[in-house]
Parts: sequence; structure tokens; C-alpha cells
Amino acid sequence: MPLLIAAVVLVTVLCLLNLLLTFGVVRRLRAQGGHGHGGHDADITDLVLPVGATVPAFTAVTTAGETVSRDGLGAVLFGFFSPGCPACAERLPLFVKAAREAVGEGRRVLAVVHGDEADTREQVAALTAVARVVVEPADGPLGRGFAVAGYPVFGLLDANGTVTASGFDPKALSAPVRTAA
Repeated sequence: MPLLIAAVVLVTVLCLLNLLLTFGVVRRLRAQGGHGHGGHDADITDLVLPVGATVPAFTAVTTAGETVSRDGLGAVLFGFFSPGCPACAERLPLFVKAAREAVGEGRRVLAVVHGDEADTREQVAALTAVARVVVEPADGPLGRGFAVAGYPVFGLLDANGTVTASGFDPKALSAPVRTAA
């Protein structure tokens, strides 16, 4: 009987220790909630070409029927979105605001939405007023050229097609890049 009591006490202590460790992990995950995929710029290098990299040549057609290419794009604020992405829905208004400011400063804006027309309709409608919008599958020419591996992601290109800034927050990107006159 004493052996059975000792075993029950030991299992109880182990369960309590496991519960404490679980609470610690949950607390840490909640503390990092704003710093996960949608908020921590240190992880951005895995989601898009790194700063200093040059986007390879590409050609794509916007929702307005305009052909865009890296060489004809100039300095640009860019953003990549995907339908059904909660972080994309959260960041879309921030990008629209940053895009309005960029246009006001004489910069161009390119928004790429990865998905089919039906799924992307809402995002395209929000972006069309402030950006050239391209809808393409995730493996489309822009997604491949920018090496996009997650959403949303934003950045700045100079007139040579070199990434000068990137991040999860379009308002936190580096100093403005102006289009060549």
C-alpha cells in the first residue's frame, strides 16, 4: 500500500510540473503573439529577396490590362498579399495608406495578390485605387522573381530593381524612394 501511495504522489507531482511548464509555454507564445509571422522583421529574409538583392527580369499584366516589367517599373513600393490570410487583411489598410502617401510623393506602387480572381476580388478592389495590381498564382512571375515565401510582405525597389527595404509593416519601411524624373 505505501508503494501505491508513493506512485500516486509521484504521478501527481509530475502532472503538476507538466501543467506549470505548459502554462509557461502558453504565456511565452501569447507574449510573442505580435511578433510572429505578422510582426517580427528579423524573419523577413526568409519571405522575400533580401535587401541589396536585385529582382530578376519579369513581365506581368495588371488587372487594368497594363504590362509591367522590372525594367519599366522604376522605383516602387511593393506589397504581396494572399486571400484568406488574416495578417494580409490586417495589413491591407496600412499598405493602402502607405501607397497613397507614396503616390503623393511621386513614387509608383505595385500590389501583387496571389490567388484566383474570385478569391482576390475584395483585396483587388481595395488596392486598385492606389496601385498597379497584379493577380497571379503563387508561382507566378512576380512571386518567383521576388522569392515570396509568405504573406504579407512589403518593400521598396530602386529604379535598378534592387530591394532597398523590406518588412511586415509598410509604414516602417526606410526613407522614401522617388521615381526617376
